[in-house]
Amino acid sequence: MGWIHGGWGATQGPGTPKHLTHCLPGFSSCPQVAPPTPPPLGHSRGGGGFQRGSRVKCPKLSRRPNLVCGVRWGDGRQAAAAEPRPQATKSKGMALNALPRKVGIVGYGRLGQSLVSHLLTQGPELGLELVFVWNRDPGRMAGSVPPTLQLQNLAALGERHPDLVVEVAHPKIIHESGAEILRYANLLVGSPSALADQATERQLLEASHRWGHAVFVARGALWGTEDIARLDKAGGLQSLRVTMATHPDGFRLEGPLATAHSTGPRTVLYEGPVRGLCPLAPQNSNTMAAAALAAPGLGFDRVIGVLVADFSLKDMHVVDVELSGPPGPTGRSFAVHTHRENPTEPGAVTGSATITAFWRSLLGCCHLPSKPGIHLC
Repeated sequence: MGWIHGGWGATQGPGTPKHLTHCLPGFSSCPQVAPPTPPPLGHSRGGGGFQRGSRVKCPKLSRRPNLVCGVRWGDGRQAAAAEPRPQATKSKGMALNALPRKVGIVGYGRLGQSLVSHLLTQGPELGLELVFVWNRDPGRMAGSVPPTLQLQNLAALGERHPDLVVEVAHPKIIHESGAEILRYANLLVGSPSALADQATERQLLEASHRWGHAVFVARGALWGTEDIARLDKAGGLQSLRVTMATHPDGFRLEGPLATAHSTGPRTVLYEGPVRGLCPLAPQNSNTMAAAALAAPGLGFDRVIGVLVADFSLKDMHVVDVELSGPPGPTGRSFAVHTHRENPTEPGAVTGSATITAFWRSLLGCCHLPSKPGIHLC
């Protein structure tokens, strides 16, 4: 049985545990846990709330998923175990009524190839069926994608009756076809930089509400997405800055940045609002775009993106996320700095850890309802 430790901000009130909303990144709340009612309090210093250091047993971290969950209160008492909630019909461990049954993949680059491979090998046992793969160059699918799964015309995707369409091609696909895809299915956006365009964002929202389908956005290489979102929602986020550095061969730049030249071993190519960077580096700004979506209080215009060409990073993408809150009573501000090194093949746009995270995002979408709007996953 695995343990999850309570932390900062977990106390809801005296004697009342606040159940974790996310057991694992990219997954919805634990379906088997209902917060129990605490027994009457005696003389307990600080009350019996779910406090720092409290622990929740969670079946998602256990190899025995049918065990019930228990909560340990802040004063050391053990609450009665919650009864397991009724479980839906399953296919080898996953509820069918919570899963999009049919998945289509748009884009067959490195990331698309990985997702197709996962769906073909693991999909059946997860209750997922790959129903089509589309690529701008159909020849790239020859010999690796079964002919029956190759979709020649993206406009005909409705004939495959997908429940979820996953875009891992280019922001242009979202600009040109995102709203139409939502007519038929939920959409998982792998190019969130497309949403820096306000017209595109508006079109997706309108189509989402019109057809009742969700727009999911993959977090990709962004670390601490939930923490950023919670801090922003609470009004405790004053600044957010995301720096992405890699070898110049790993960039796919457009406009003025396409002719930018490194002036030394490490050169800052862009520093400014993420909205201005996305159209210039549509395939290299997705982590920054995800940060802007996680912090709508700042958004694309106030989240700062920094793009750095570094000749020493031949096989790695480095992402630094720096955030701070407003000054407190002492005049000092809350601050966090994360540093992530993501191994990659030389010249590749997508790092290996991002590929793994995207598969988790796809599975995470399968646990979420088809709720209109834009949701990070």
